[in-house]
Order: sequence, then structure tokens, then C-alpha cells
Amino acid sequence: MKILHILLNLPMFLASANAGSHSLCSVATFIIGNSPFPEFIVLIMLDDIIVSYYDSDKQTTVMRVNRAINDEEQEFSKMIFGALYEEMRARAYLLKEHFNCSEGVHVEQRLECCKLLDNNMQGEMKMIDAFDGLSGFEMDYNIHQHSLHTDVQWPLSFGTIKYEYAKALYLHFLQPLCSKALNILLKDLRNYALRKVKPRLRLLKQLNSQSGAFRLTCLATGFYPRHVNVMLLKDNQSMPEHLFTVQGPLPNADGTYQIRKTIEISEDELQQQHNFTCMATHLSQDNKMDVYWEMLITDSRPGPNVTLIIIIVLFMCVITPTAALLLWKRRCAVSQPSSQTDYSTASSTEEETCVK
Repeated sequence: MKILHILLNLPMFLASANAGSHSLCSVATFIIGNSPFPEFIVLIMLDDIIVSYYDSDKQTTVMRVNRAINDEEQEFSKMIFGALYEEMRARAYLLKEHFNCSEGVHVEQRLECCKLLDNNMQGEMKMIDAFDGLSGFEMDYNIHQHSLHTDVQWPLSFGTIKYEYAKALYLHFLQPLCSKALNILLKDLRNYALRKVKPRLRLLKQLNSQSGAFRLTCLATGFYPRHVNVMLLKDNQSMPEHLFTVQGPLPNADGTYQIRKTIEISEDELQQQHNFTCMATHLSQDNKMDVYWEMLITDSRPGPNVTLIIIIVLFMCVITPTAALLLWKRRCAVSQPSSQTDYSTASSTEEETCVK
């Protein structure tokens, strides 16, 4: 079965937002053919949090967060998702016929999001429609300019009448509805969605056995929200970005994120003394906060074995004198007379000599 391709666009949409902004997105999937999933599925996401789930089998919105849904909201969701279900089903079969698709599983997906900017102003609203992983219909609505940009690659009739209807639909219904729901959820889920957790930093060093150089990785983990700026400095100076390999932000099991920024340091550089600094800037407080972690690399050759040195010192200072004392006492015992009477009379004198 095709993977949910629209979900791949969601991180890109979220990443394009500023650190203090928020988004509310619906991710809808319609499936043609036999699959273990319901024919129609909708996920509602506040930023990166899955808020609710709806499918065509149960026809009921299920909350995935600690928030109740009343009867009025349930009926309204059923009406909205029901209309979306019918629209996506009609489009999916139209596209299946147009592309002359064979029997099997085919998927139409739709991503629709609205934004709340960090100045509490409404941002753009965006819609992406895809069939079998290829997007062919996009709309971007700007509420401040009341402008609608469209990109239609599929054989869909989208003339002037439908264009003006879509603009009016966004202005009077979709944008106000999405913005209202976004504000309500931000208020109800503020302890989770608005939490700020600063990153924990580690500067990792790994030897590349083939080149003899080191891979330095600046790891920032355990932070939320996902917006973070990670830097790895050499002698307090930035290095060209094309030298770095970046992994993330990636989700942790606890709902936080991690990101890795790696660079390889040549063997020649390792012969010199350099100070490397791992730094992250994150919106974890009211003001931006810089967290530093430094290490000094002077040489790539292995240093002395500290454990071995400690063992030798202990042997010289403790073990050797103790062994000498035991040998001395043994000699004293051997030199004593063999008879019981002589031993008794000489023991005090011999013992006194040995103690001295």
C-alpha cells in the first residue's frame, strides 16, 4: 500500500513557520482497493500533536489528547468530514480513470493547514491534494490580501466561477473555522502545546578508523518545540555549512526532539590545539537562551593508560612494602630454635628484635 505521502509534506510546512507560530492541519486519506485500513481517514494535528482521529467505519471523532468533545462538536465534525469524504471519493475515482490505473490499491490524500503567527495574526492557509504520492492540485490563500494562488496540474475544471467560489469559501468559512479551532485548542492544550523544554547538549567524538580523523557531532536532544538552531564552532568561529551533515529534528519517544550536526576533522587539524564549541539557541525561555558545551582536541594519538599508572603506583606504595614485611616475619620464624624449651626462653628476645 502507498504510504501517507501527504504526511511527508507536513514537517516541511511546520518547518516553514516561525518559532513562535502555530498551525492546525487536517490530513485526509481516501483509499481505493482492499486494505486493512478504513476507506477514509482524517487526522487533526495541532503543530506536531495528533489531536483527533476520524474514519469512515466508525463515523465518530475520537480525541487523542486529554480534551473532551461535546455532542455539538461531534455532529459538526461528522458533517464536515462526511462532505470531505464524498468530495475525495469522487475525485479519487475520477483520477483513477484519468490515469488509467490498474486494479489494486490507490490513494488520494489532502493536507489543509492554517497558521497563527507569533504576533497572533492569522497566517496563510494552504491545501495540497495528491494522488498515488504525486501532488497535482495546490491552493494558497492569503487572508490579508484576500488572494488565492492555485496550481492545477490535473484535468480538473477550475474556471473563474470556481476560483471566486473558492476565495469566498476561504474568506467566510474555512479560514475563520480553522483559526477559531486553532485558538481553542491552543488554550485547552496549552500545558502541552505551549510547553518549552530547553535542549540538553553533548559533543560526541568518534574516531574514523579508515581516515584516522575524528567525527565531531553536536547533539541537541530533549527539546520542545521543534524549532532549534544548532551550531558547532571552532575556536569561536563558524565553519562553512556545506561541511556539516545534519540529521533531524527527529522525534523522541517522550514527544521531544533531537538533532545532530556532524563534521569530520582531518588528521592535520588534530595535531593542532583547537577549541570546539557545541551551541544551541532555542525558544525555551521568554528570551532566547544559548547553551554551550566545549571540548579541546590536541592530538589524535592515544594518551597514557591512566589505569595502568595507578596500578603501578599502588603496587610500589602499598603492595611491595606489605610483601617485604611478610617475608621478614617468615625469616624471623625460620631462625628461631626448634625445641619447645629454647623457643619459650628465646621468643621474647627474638620477637623484640624482629619488631625493631
